[in-house]
Amino acid sequence: MNNIPTRNLLLVLAALSLCCLIENAESANILALLPSSSPSHVIFEISVARQMAMRHHNVTIISVLPLKEDWLHPSMKHIKLDKGLLDMTMAVNSTQYSGLARVKSFMEMYKTMIVGQGDILDDPKMKELIYNTGNNFDLILWGYFAGDYFFGLAEHFDCPVVLLWPNIPIIAISNLMGNPLEMSYTVTTMMNMAADTTGFGFRLKNVLANAVESVLTRLRDKWSKPIYEKYFPSDKYVSYEKAKERVSLVLFSHHFSEKPVRPLVPGMIEIGGIHLDEETKPLPKDIEEFVSAAEHGVIFFSLGTNVKAKHLQPQTLEKVFNVLSKLPQRVLWKCDDESNVPGNSTNILYRKWLPQADILGHPKTVLFFCHGGKGGITEAKFYGVPMVGLPIFGDQPMNMEEVVMKGYGLSIEHDESLSEEVIRKTVKEVLENTSYRNNVRQFSNLYRDRPLKIKDNAVYWLEYVIRYKGAPHMQSPLKTMSFVEANNLDAYACILLVFYIIALLVKLILKLIINLVCRKCMGKSKRD
Repeated sequence: MNNIPTRNLLLVLAALSLCCLIENAESANILALLPSSSPSHVIFEISVARQMAMRHHNVTIISVLPLKEDWLHPSMKHIKLDKGLLDMTMAVNSTQYSGLARVKSFMEMYKTMIVGQGDILDDPKMKELIYNTGNNFDLILWGYFAGDYFFGLAEHFDCPVVLLWPNIPIIAISNLMGNPLEMSYTVTTMMNMAADTTGFGFRLKNVLANAVESVLTRLRDKWSKPIYEKYFPSDKYVSYEKAKERVSLVLFSHHFSEKPVRPLVPGMIEIGGIHLDEETKPLPKDIEEFVSAAEHGVIFFSLGTNVKAKHLQPQTLEKVFNVLSKLPQRVLWKCDDESNVPGNSTNILYRKWLPQADILGHPKTVLFFCHGGKGGITEAKFYGVPMVGLPIFGDQPMNMEEVVMKGYGLSIEHDESLSEEVIRKTVKEVLENTSYRNNVRQFSNLYRDRPLKIKDNAVYWLEYVIRYKGAPHMQSPLKTMSFVEANNLDAYACILLVFYIIALLVKLILKLIINLVCRKCMGKSKRD
């Protein structure tokens, strides 16, 4: 009888040990490569990696940007690289030109970004990670940004790749997954992010834009392939083209409610809004006190992380200040430097950093004055806040075009003609016309109404890919087909050849019949 408690204790210990073994067996080693120099991209990407860490997976983060502590999960391992950080003002500078000069500037920027990211593979910390024989990974999460030479990492560690993309699927991504483009009614390139995808004008522009992006995709390959072959030589690794087949899944920041509806292969998963929470976190005490006292609501002014004061036209911030400082609403203003602001007013609180999502989710927030970045617009739509946009470069003008078309807000042209009167009129229109708030709130309901929570959906598919070793059964055959095969050009050529041969035979038969008839006629005439 005295042995029973001991036996029970041993059984409990054995059960606990078994649970630990099971948990360890189900935990995957995940490498999250986040090479983007844009914080807005990284916020989206880190949200995915964080969810995997919260599910007890072992996540190693590699970034060129320093990461805020609250972005990470305590169990994550973070490696901050010393190489690969790009100057994002290149994107701004490329928009300062026009015509051929603009094309040339863009091409120089594009090549600099792709080739410059290759420095990451030369970083000592990255080399240690790659060549340390003790490092093994079951999955690579890649914040898709520049050169496709990073597919060599998946070859090295012999694991599948999941791409994280903070926007609609562009041609390069669709091609990697074998996803149909459907250019006649969907946006498939950042060069034509039109809100209205109907009519001949859209289709013509889309075909031309897709042709340009196809050229850029080939240039990406031209610049990326030598870098791949340098670090992943052919005597040890598969070819550059074959390595790109490692991609198993794409998680991208979009939802079909944003339109236009597009066909998606099983490996294309929409996770727009993954970095957001239904219930926002409490604001810091000083900000909460400022917001709570706002009798007429709060305006949140932010031009994001990439747009700096130096990128703006002279006096732009002063003009915005002169308008906002005279409104009855209180203003939370994100600035580059709290000691260098465009002016002081009792209704404006300046901060170098502000919890954007939590502010937009606050019931007192009545307007988001923004630059039109994809992340900020997504957050405003998620929480139902109308917008006034001041787009500067990149996809911002096209993002704001959608906002205006769908009645979520208005956009202001950023040029020499920008005046206080234009800013005042635009801001007051969005504040006083309730249709903007009603429209964006209606969209918010559509955007949030999903069969599975966004975070749970992302984790399910990532674990699915891990469970089935890249899930080859869910891959589209289109991803490995040539241009000729994918477009049935050989089949059409065969059909045309058959018709051509039939036409020749018909012609030959008719010719023989005619000749035969002619001979008979001639023979008859001779007899006569």
